[in-house]
Amino acid sequence: MRRGLRRLSPVMAGLAALLAVLALRATLADPFERLRLAGFDLLQRAAPRTLATPAPVRVVDIDDATLARHGQWPWSRDTVAGLVDTLRDLGAAAIALDVVFAEPDRTSPRTLAETWRTRYGWQGDAAGDRLPDHDETLAASFAKGRVVSGYGLLPADNGAAAPARPGFAVLGPDPAAHLPGFSGVIANIPLLERAAAGHGSFTIAAGRDEIVRRLPILGSLRGGLVPSLALEALRVAQGEDTVRVRTEQNGGPDGAVTGFTVRVGSLEIPLDAEGALLLHHSGSVRERSVPAWRLMQPQLDAAAREAVAGHIVLLGTSAVGLGDLRPTPLNAYEPGINVHAEALEQILTGATLDRPAWAGGVEIVAAAGLALAAALAAAALGLRLATGLTGLAIAALGLGAWLAYVRAGLLVDATLPGLVVGLSFSAAILTRHLLAEGDALHLRQAFTHYLSPDLVQALVADPGALKLGGETRTMTFLFTDLEGFTSLTETRGAESLVALLNGYLDGLCGVAMAHGGTVDKIVGDAVHVMFNAPLDQPDHAERAVACALAMDAFATGFSAAQGEAGVPFGKTRIGVNTGPAVVGNFGGARRFDYTAHGDAINTAARLEAANKALGTRICIAGSTVAGCPGRAFRPIGTLMLRGKAQGVPVFEPAPAVCEAAFETRYRDAFDRLAAGEEAGAQAMLALHAERPQDAVVALHARRIGAGDRSLRIAA
Repeated sequence: MRRGLRRLSPVMAGLAALLAVLALRATLADPFERLRLAGFDLLQRAAPRTLATPAPVRVVDIDDATLARHGQWPWSRDTVAGLVDTLRDLGAAAIALDVVFAEPDRTSPRTLAETWRTRYGWQGDAAGDRLPDHDETLAASFAKGRVVSGYGLLPADNGAAAPARPGFAVLGPDPAAHLPGFSGVIANIPLLERAAAGHGSFTIAAGRDEIVRRLPILGSLRGGLVPSLALEALRVAQGEDTVRVRTEQNGGPDGAVTGFTVRVGSLEIPLDAEGALLLHHSGSVRERSVPAWRLMQPQLDAAAREAVAGHIVLLGTSAVGLGDLRPTPLNAYEPGINVHAEALEQILTGATLDRPAWAGGVEIVAAAGLALAAALAAAALGLRLATGLTGLAIAALGLGAWLAYVRAGLLVDATLPGLVVGLSFSAAILTRHLLAEGDALHLRQAFTHYLSPDLVQALVADPGALKLGGETRTMTFLFTDLEGFTSLTETRGAESLVALLNGYLDGLCGVAMAHGGTVDKIVGDAVHVMFNAPLDQPDHAERAVACALAMDAFATGFSAAQGEAGVPFGKTRIGVNTGPAVVGNFGGARRFDYTAHGDAINTAARLEAANKALGTRICIAGSTVAGCPGRAFRPIGTLMLRGKAQGVPVFEPAPAVCEAAFETRYRDAFDRLAAGEEAGAQAMLALHAERPQDAVVALHARRIGAGDRSLRIAA
């Protein structure tokens, strides 16, 4: 049961991370909302809306160039009237003004006359009735039809009268009760309000980060519905009197309001629960705008006429000094009039975005399911495979959100599931790593104290035989190392790795003890064995060589068996050296650590490592060979170890597969090479041609080919 709980620990850690993120999202929604919006902004930047299908919408832009030609804003109302008349005469379907005339025009001759009469006693026409009035001129222009006046909404009631509203036909609960409410209004003077064919709000809603992603199409002013400037322009252009609104609910008549559907003529507009249209931005498009100065010239060019005829025209400004610039996902300084134009383009072409009511639930289900799968992968699979599969899952989430956006205009959040999957996988893999580290530590600690029975018997018989200060002995040391152990640890789970390594190390330690060796240390996959301590072993060199050959046979068979089982298990390299060392208990009185120290031990370790360069599996020092007069060895050369002035003659046991005649020829070629004879080099090359698989012969052949006839090998 305990082992089962250990296996489930990474999965439980992943689930804990999942629940923690979901709980944090429920209590602290703002950071997750910002992340979601950042993901949607990224989609818009990657694939902005194109104008492949032209929409009959134009912006007449009072830009900086227009102000330079016709003076700074505000203009006199008769100038504005002239521009409105021109647009109507050119065939504009509707003219919507993204400006408000909240006070009378002080430049009107009649207003000036009244001011002079009141302040300075001017005795002209007492009422100034026969003098022109610019407000009346603009009202007369409005009264000719197809003009929508704009106004702004305020949170607090300022006492201003509400503009006239179109007729609304409502299906379902009253939308005004569910929309953001306003109490104040900045409206046009009554003269202009009465003359306009429609009245719409140009208020633009921005997110908490001030980025415009939605445009309110419906609003609530003092409990009553009010339309946006874009909606009124659409209504007037179609000649409709009524706007139909259907309140969408989730789960029947008493369910929560999930959005609204607005119908104007033949056009339907899907809105969110706050009555806003999700904007699919295209950014500033040159073809959409016409500078106002081009329409204020005495002679109009044909292009200007074609740009207006049959179009819904929005009159506004992009001039920097007038301050109607808003940040959007595509542009840090987008003119507000362009936002209204983009909304109209989307409505007319049907290129709207939608955030379905079911999206949030699907995202949470996807997050939970994929997070669980990632935690299971982290617990059961190799690190690389689990990481790759988790990465693919996160990439699939992003791809799914992208396809939903570009193919269906749906906004589906991939950031929440992606974040949850990544954190759950990280928690699971970290837990697995900590468990594996604990297992590895336990394994090292257990085998560090793995002593031979001979040592245990000696301690029981004579505890004083081991001196705390130690003693100097001539000893033989054997070091082993497993090739490719690091990559093996990365591909095997902790439990299977421990079982595999236990079987391998048990075999090596069993061989060592069978030959009278003392297992000094086990470090990871490496085994350190010493001979001639603590008991006297006059034949310690012979024992060590016999042990090395037996270990090589065991390791070769173990590797072959693992290979047949599909486990890539590397070969074992062995180094043997004989020399003086200080041996004893170096752990103090509190911890028993019977070990040896000295240069002979370091040399044995370096001989083990030299096998990789030599191409051998067993490398034996000449000092050990001298203690084995009855064994046959093949000389390899003199190993020049860094930091040592004297080279170390090294040998390998004579290969059993080679005939005596071949070994005799090898020894002859080697001796001639040592004497500096060219014939020795030729003889060695001939041996290599005969047996290219012989690693030591191949080593000498490579060195001869490189122009090196010496037997001194750097390592």
